[in-house]
Amino acid sequence: MFKERKTNISVKKIAKFLKSEYEEEDFDITCVSSMNNIRNNSLLFYSDLINVKFELKDNVEYDFKKLDKYKNIVLISTDDVKKKINVPIICSENPRLDFQRVVMEFFSDDEFKSGIHPSAILESDVKLGKNVYVGPNCYIAKDVVIGDNTKILSNTVIFGVTKIGKNCVISSNCTIGSEGFSFSYDEKEFVHFNHIGGISIGNNVWIGSNCTVEKSQLDETIIEDHVKIDDLVHISHNTVIRKFSQITVGSMILGRAIIGEHCWISPNCVIESGYEIGNNSIVGTSSLVRNNFPNNSVIIGTPAKLVRINK
Repeated sequence: MFKERKTNISVKKIAKFLKSEYEEEDFDITCVSSMNNIRNNSLLFYSDLINVKFELKDNVEYDFKKLDKYKNIVLISTDDVKKKINVPIICSENPRLDFQRVVMEFFSDDEFKSGIHPSAILESDVKLGKNVYVGPNCYIAKDVVIGDNTKILSNTVIFGVTKIGKNCVISSNCTIGSEGFSFSYDEKEFVHFNHIGGISIGNNVWIGSNCTVEKSQLDETIIEDHVKIDDLVHISHNTVIRKFSQITVGSMILGRAIIGEHCWISPNCVIESGYEIGNNSIVGTSSLVRNNFPNNSVIIGTPAKLVRINK
């Protein structure tokens, strides 16, 4: 949903934007590059951490010597890297974050402006905030409320008593507000537990492509402010995900589970029904959680076990 912007900006202006000192040669930057595909006159970044909060290390090693082959490049990185290379550096305590800030400010434009695509279907009593975007082939049912500056991308459907906050992104092919999977057996047939609750999604929430969020049986499925959800994630009925947590690709959060604040759920995890993970916890890849865990837990395995408590 973003596209590259053509820019010509000096290194010193970038450093000033980041409030970082830069005393080396000044020159113009016209693009940004990755460490795998370097271009002349470009800005790059390097960090050995992919997650600063949990100190998760990058598992890829880069050859810094290849940087010498290129002209007019500058690297956002830490002070210790400066001693290892010959190209100019803008020093940063969090290179990944500062690089992202520069890209947002100078090198990218929003691909989708506000407006309703002609192929989208919105029921008459849908409540939309200001500058909302609804993409092609979306369907938004009655009783849905969408806050200012939120984007609903193509082929997404939203049902039920669903409230979506401001500055959110709901990516393509999502279903928000579907019935939960809940049946009782009376020795003759399955009886469906009709879900008559709702969904509450806070502000600044990101939901990736091909995700499902089920409405609650009686109360609300809750996704709090600043939660980020990757592609192919399933959020079951009555789940609560607290603010600033991240749920990565392929994970399933089952009914009545509670994810605390500032948690990281790694790819392909399953959090079983009714269990709670405390604040500031990390769940390792492909873990199956079948217990409650306290704040600051590091857990991994099938079933997941406590590795340590972070200080």
